[in-house]
Amino acid sequence: MKKALLLFVLMSLTLFTHAQENNYEELKFFKVIQSENNADKNSLYAALRSFMAIYYANSQNVIQMDDKDAGILIGKATSVFDSPSMMLSAYEGWLDYNLKLQARDGRVRVEVSHFFHHNKPGNQKKAQLGVLTKADKYTDKGMQKKYHNKVWLMLKEQAAKISSDIFVNVEKVIKEGATIQSEDDNW
Repeated sequence: MKKALLLFVLMSLTLFTHAQENNYEELKFFKVIQSENNADKNSLYAALRSFMAIYYANSQNVIQMDDKDAGILIGKATSVFDSPSMMLSAYEGWLDYNLKLQARDGRVRVEVSHFFHHNKPGNQKKAQLGVLTKADKYTDKGMQKKYHNKVWLMLKEQAAKISSDIFVNVEKVIKEGATIQSEDDNW
C-alpha cells in the first residue's frame, strides 16, 4: 500500500512538473522555406542578407552574428507595442525578439523567438510582462490580473504577426532573389 501511494505521489509530481514546464516554455515560431529552383546555400544566404537590409531600417544594429560559411544570420530586433486604450497605457513599450536565419542547399529555416515585453521608462514596473511563453494566461493572481492577461494575449498576437510577416517577406526575397539572379546572369 505504501509503495502504491509513493508511486502515485511521484507520478503526480512528474505530471505537475511537466505541465508547469510546458506553460513556461518560451514562445517561438519557425518555418522551413523551400527554394523553388533548389538554389544553393550561398545564393540563399545572399537572399537572407538582402532580407535583413530591406526589412530592417538599420540592419547593422539588428545583426548580432553573420557567418557566411555556415549560412547563418542571427539578429535582435524590436517592435513598438502601443496600447489600444488609456486603461492599458502603462503597458506601452516594446516587444524585443531574436531572429535566426539559416541557409542550406535548397531551403532556409527562419526562427523567431525570445519575445520580451518591456514598457516605457516611468511606467509601472508591474506592467512589464517580460518573456512571452506558451501559457494561455500571464497570471491567476493579483489585482491587475485582468489587465495583465488581456495585454498578454495582445502581445502573443503581435508576436505571431511579427513572425508571419517575417516568413512572408523571407519567402518573397528568396523567390525574387532567385529570379533576379537568373536574369542578372544574362547581362
